[in-house]
Amino acid sequence: MLKSKNAPSKIIVTEKWLRKNLNLSKKLDQSLITIVSEDVLASAISTINPDGIAALVEISAIPNYQFNIKDDFVLVLDRIQDPGNMGNLFRTALAAGVDAIFLAGGAHPLGQKVLRASSGSVFHMPFLRFDGTEEEILNSLLKSLSELSNVGFKIFSTSSYNKSSKKPSKLYWEVDWSRRTALILGNEGQGIHKKIQEAFNETITIPHSELVESLNVACVAVPLLLERKRVAYTSNK
Repeated sequence: MLKSKNAPSKIIVTEKWLRKNLNLSKKLDQSLITIVSEDVLASAISTINPDGIAALVEISAIPNYQFNIKDDFVLVLDRIQDPGNMGNLFRTALAAGVDAIFLAGGAHPLGQKVLRASSGSVFHMPFLRFDGTEEEILNSLLKSLSELSNVGFKIFSTSSYNKSSKKPSKLYWEVDWSRRTALILGNEGQGIHKKIQEAFNETITIPHSELVESLNVACVAVPLLLERKRVAYTSNK
């Protein structure tokens, strides 16, 4: 919140939180702070185990995506349903230097649980969300991916690790991450839509034990997105 341009209009805290966070509390506008009991705070918000502080913030502007010729890294989320996963994906994308996120349906990034899981990353990460019927969303996404491909983006889908596949996926460290890249992550249960896979059939994967069928989508994102960051860092040494 302190890093965001959206200033709070009211802040409620418990005495316990104030005692533990004296230095942080000094950075807040003292005129906005109201000290309440833990019971009052718990009744004011939906969090099961509140941290001891809550704020009322008016969202004046969301960083909606407008293509920039300098953009070179886009994350595409195909029907991610779990708010916790969605929030964590925003947080990881921001840490990895992703320029924008394309959202093909799924959990809304401004939902309460997504905002909480993202730790505010939603307010700093430009996104483009496609709405409408399933077919309309799919067509809009395919059109946008084709436009990225036309300006030099390499489009990669992710797949589960399968050593016996007739067309094995590239291991993620074999990819040339220095290129302009769009990385697609799929729905928790169904994966990436079949039509997307047919249109953009280059896939990458993370090797793992065969005792595990697949990895959680938010877990998959961490090594994939940060690999690009690692490659850029080591090449500049």
